[in-house]
Amino acid sequence: MQELPAIEGGKPIRPNPLRYKPWITDDDIKLVIDVLKSGQLSAIGGRWNTALEQELTKYLSTRHAITVSNGTTALHVALKAVGVGPGDEVITTPFTFAASATTILHSNAIPVFADINKETLNIDPASIEEAITDRTKAIVVVHLAGYPAEMNDIMKIAQERGLYVIEDTAQALGAAYRGKMAGSIGHVGTLSFYPTKTITTGEGGAVVTNDDEIARSAKLLRNHGETGKYYYELIGYNYRMTEFQAALGYSQLMRIEEIIRHKETFAKVLMEEIQDVENDLIQFPRPKPYIRHAWHLFQLLLNLEKLRVSRDRVVDALRAEGIEASTVAYPIPLHKEPIIMNMANHGKGCPWSCPYYGKKVSYGPLPNAEWAAERVVTILLGPLYTTEDAVDTAKAIKRVLNYYRR
Repeated sequence: MQELPAIEGGKPIRPNPLRYKPWITDDDIKLVIDVLKSGQLSAIGGRWNTALEQELTKYLSTRHAITVSNGTTALHVALKAVGVGPGDEVITTPFTFAASATTILHSNAIPVFADINKETLNIDPASIEEAITDRTKAIVVVHLAGYPAEMNDIMKIAQERGLYVIEDTAQALGAAYRGKMAGSIGHVGTLSFYPTKTITTGEGGAVVTNDDEIARSAKLLRNHGETGKYYYELIGYNYRMTEFQAALGYSQLMRIEEIIRHKETFAKVLMEEIQDVENDLIQFPRPKPYIRHAWHLFQLLLNLEKLRVSRDRVVDALRAEGIEASTVAYPIPLHKEPIIMNMANHGKGCPWSCPYYGKKVSYGPLPNAEWAAERVVTILLGPLYTTEDAVDTAKAIKRVLNYYRR
């Protein structure tokens, strides 16, 4: 007899819901308290931003790392540092968080969307090629959910067409592609240290690169464009990270491999436990042999044709079972978001009607992204989750899907 899901009146699998919480240790707390007691809270004159930057370069094998206030400002700095501006187009994925596109708009450039690969949910190199025009300046590649995109193909396209590649590694710190760390392969990479990311500083991020000129520009952009005391070389921003945030990030980075191993264990157990419904009721991206997944998110794709309810009902049912880490990332592809469809601007139409651009912008269908957005269910992977949590998550998934099977 089919078990009744909690949402239909059954008993929840987890009476105490599975909730996400960052992994903060006593060492993390002590270091932050020491910084607060020191009174040196700003990056200017402090040592922890420098220490975090140095450790990031070692971990990622890059020449430079520049800490910033969050992952969005990291993207903005990266775009400006490679020269993106009015009249330019930047290609990115529509299946991602809004900042991957809105930072292009903040740079007064036009976001152009390439479709995704249905197997990995990352941007499709073939679709990138189709989207390139004489106005294309750069490609923002998102390593979605911790799964690196096909960087060899993307870098080949960029080299042939003279384009910059920015790796949005907000969800993928610790991931690797063919032996190279995500974020270190393109011309510049960006990181996020939001509480749900691999390591956290609360709010925070970084720009990483092997290019000395890009690094110099990024450092200036982070701090008002100042090259000397009250001497400003370019229009910059105050995108600095505080010292106590940097100290927390430094402490977390010291155990990043342990954090990733915890997430990977959860993901492996979950995959084993739900394999009897895989390809029947669900599918999910399995890492290829040359991929190291950072396991920020576990992306499930529902076979809606075999279910008698919508994706949103499935999410609600999982939450009723106590799997409150379940969510939807992302329910609306960016080319269908109001800010893009309505061409929201900074005033007087820019960047859409910028005189340096002079083209009519339109966004056509992107069938793979639209297909994924309709059926994706996301499990946020916490570093403190246990194998028992993974088993409970799998039980909830199978109970709900089997009950709603056509």
